[in-house]
Amino acid sequence: MNTRPILDNMNLPLLGMSLAAILVAFVFAAVGTSYVLRRSRGTIQEAKIRFWAKIGWVVFAVYVVGYMTYFYKKAEPVVIAYPFTAGDKALASGHYKEALDDYKAIVARYPNFGLAHYKLGMLYRVVKQVDGSIVELKKAIALDPNLAPAYFALGSILWTRGTAMDAMPYFEKGLTLDPKTPERPFFQQIIDRAKKEKAGLIKPGTSGRPHLSTDSPAIPSLSTPTPGAKTP
Repeated sequence: MNTRPILDNMNLPLLGMSLAAILVAFVFAAVGTSYVLRRSRGTIQEAKIRFWAKIGWVVFAVYVVGYMTYFYKKAEPVVIAYPFTAGDKALASGHYKEALDDYKAIVARYPNFGLAHYKLGMLYRVVKQVDGSIVELKKAIALDPNLAPAYFALGSILWTRGTAMDAMPYFEKGLTLDPKTPERPFFQQIIDRAKKEKAGLIKPGTSGRPHLSTDSPAIPSLSTPTPGAKTP
């Protein structure tokens, strides 16, 4: 799958500050060079100052090009092997602790990999650690805003715990990303209920909610939802 694992532990705000510092340095260097050359014009030192100014600008240009090339290469997608094989196998065998340990290790290795947080969040739900599931699913959405199954899964949990209005924004976003999902009728039913709750036509809450079968979207699959998923 395509990912950017080298960027996972990079301090991106710090990188932005570094680029801003280069821009500021360029402005000050340009102003300073112009000032010094103006002051030395017509003096015996003018030729020497111009020579060293050229050397300085060449070095600065080489540094900037090298700096940008380094981070550009770091940001290029690279292909890594599917990292969830061991965890998926443990999960299929009912060894939840082993699966949790493996998924947690993958999240630690690739903290900006949205799919890893999704897988961990879904496993948390399987073992009834719902609070942890919500946290991980929200991280998955923040890191990969196009991961539709994460919206459906989080919406289902919030619907089960609260009201249709809690779930509605997640179901709506998920359907925008994956309008052909087989569970669309269910999600649309909850969205319609949420609109009635907002209008005061029915009492908010889960009483009277549609009954869910064991195959319902409230228990989404742990399988990989999107081949070739990318990290930021």
